[in-house]
Amino acid sequence: MSILPRDVRASDHDRETAVSLLKAHFADGRLTDDELAWRTDAAYRAVGMRDLARLTSDLPRSRPPRPRRRPPYVALGILCLVLALWMVVVPPEVTVTLALVFSVLAVLAALVLSPIWIPALLVFVAWRVIKTR
Repeated sequence: MSILPRDVRASDHDRETAVSLLKAHFADGRLTDDELAWRTDAAYRAVGMRDLARLTSDLPRSRPPRPRRRPPYVALGILCLVLALWMVVVPPEVTVTLALVFSVLAVLAALVLSPIWIPALLVFVAWRVIKTR
């Protein structure tokens, strides 16, 4: 076995990733047509990961763009529509009765589950702290 560190062989996926990175830098104006052509050719002929790293070593590493989260306009619209429909169709007595029933159930659940939820909350917080490290 050799003492010298070996170069890891590049896969087709690694070569395609390097070429897509080169094309992105060409689109940004960091590479000319000729540079893109010879670096792309060299990337497809690369055997090891060091060869691919040499081709992109003088280019800045760009972070992938963060996915944008869309505002929940559709969900809010549906919720408003359901609430408006509820107010038109259901009599107010039913709404008040349901609100009282749910309030009583919430109080009863808090009394019954209070010995359980505090340790469960502590376990959850400890798990999140350990997971993020």
